[in-house]
Amino acid sequence: RALPRAPGSNSTFAMAKAKAAPVATPMDLIWNDGVVPAWLGGMTVAFIALFPILRTVFPKTCKQRGAFLLAFELVAAVPLFMCAYYGVTGWFFEVDDFVTKEQRLYSVSPAAVKVLQTNFAFQTWDFAISFLHKELNAPEMLAHHSLAALLCYWGLTMPYMHYYAIYFMGVAEVSSVPLVLVDICKYYPDFAKRFPLVDLLSKLAFALLFVAVRDVFWVYTAVTVWKDGVGILKAGNFPAKYPGYITASVLVANAFFTTLQIVWTGKLLQGAAELFRKEDAGEEKKKDA
Repeated sequence: RALPRAPGSNSTFAMAKAKAAPVATPMDLIWNDGVVPAWLGGMTVAFIALFPILRTVFPKTCKQRGAFLLAFELVAAVPLFMCAYYGVTGWFFEVDDFVTKEQRLYSVSPAAVKVLQTNFAFQTWDFAISFLHKELNAPEMLAHHSLAALLCYWGLTMPYMHYYAIYFMGVAEVSSVPLVLVDICKYYPDFAKRFPLVDLLSKLAFALLFVAVRDVFWVYTAVTVWKDGVGILKAGNFPAKYPGYITASVLVANAFFTTLQIVWTGKLLQGAAELFRKEDAGEEKKKDA
């Protein structure tokens, strides 16, 4: 187990076994039940409404650049929070019976469906809107969004790796919630000056949660993914609907995302070092004065 979890009931795995071949079609899970379209439509409408309001209310501090990024962060906060909520509750209370590699790779989890639908909608929307602003469309971020959306699509439609989807697409987003506040303070400096404690606490919360869920437990869980995936590939006993290239592709994608977490951790440490250097320089100026 990657994280300690409270005991769950046997109903989850019983439901998973009973729904080994889910009745819902891929089209149902992506579009027809209305969850993904509702997220896509809601985020788009909210952004279109917020952008002009912020540009009007904060003309000096936000202007077009700040208003766009602030609107983006406020809208993104909602699906990210829901992914984190679905992920944490699912991870601690709904997956205790996924004990074998076959169960972790192939069994269905209702909690994972919620995580995957929400994250698929968010990654799709984020990918599209990122092309509208240069600070959002870095190549590694576009690759992140497109690969994450593809993995969510596979997870929903096959279904596949629901156990791991709850962690990587849900629990891992816990660190993204305080990151929204960090970015708001970045794009709206007057807010950070007026509420310095909020700025400081959001940065500390983000750093601690990032290291916990995207470094320590992420790597621990990724090792389990590789053990399960390589074990299935070596045995060659994967079901016909899950060809070996699917498992191999997911392992490669997992390696990419794990590497990305390490790169981001390096940037996080650099930012922390710069912050401490600024504070030290400020203290020295006070002493000189």
